[in-house]
Amino acid sequence: MPDLTHILDAGLEWLYETVQPDNAHQQHHGITIGHPEANRLYGFCPTGADNLPVVVVNVAKPELHPYDLPANPLRPDELFDLATALEAHGLTVRTTWNGHPAITGSVGLVQPAHPTLIAAVDRYHRGCTVHPERSVFCDCEHWREEGRRIVGPNRPTATP
Repeated sequence: MPDLTHILDAGLEWLYETVQPDNAHQQHHGITIGHPEANRLYGFCPTGADNLPVVVVNVAKPELHPYDLPANPLRPDELFDLATALEAHGLTVRTTWNGHPAITGSVGLVQPAHPTLIAAVDRYHRGCTVHPERSVFCDCEHWREEGRRIVGPNRPTATP
């Protein structure tokens, strides 16, 4: 199963190094890579806060105490550890938000995503060109095909 380093390698390679076709669109929330053993999902958003990338950690299967308090929140140091790991990958952390005692936390980065990925997100926001009245909610074959053209990350596999 993948560990955090492999997940970050895959997600950051997608954010910063993967060239996207000029006829593809990418939903602005980006992609998610799971870490089932840790009960975590890691999201890689190309244009989040201030139109800069955001890496998000979520509890994959939250458990709730009475009054909807999370029984399995992020660890107190988990968001700091994620930010430190991102910096170890050569990135500059702009800010963090949420985190313990919540079930989600976000790390905002300084370096913009790959220009072709940003362009793909812009095409998503433009909406369907065949049915502009449907915007991003179109379900025609043209719109679906444009979404399928996006180049995804190389998903991490089992660690040795």
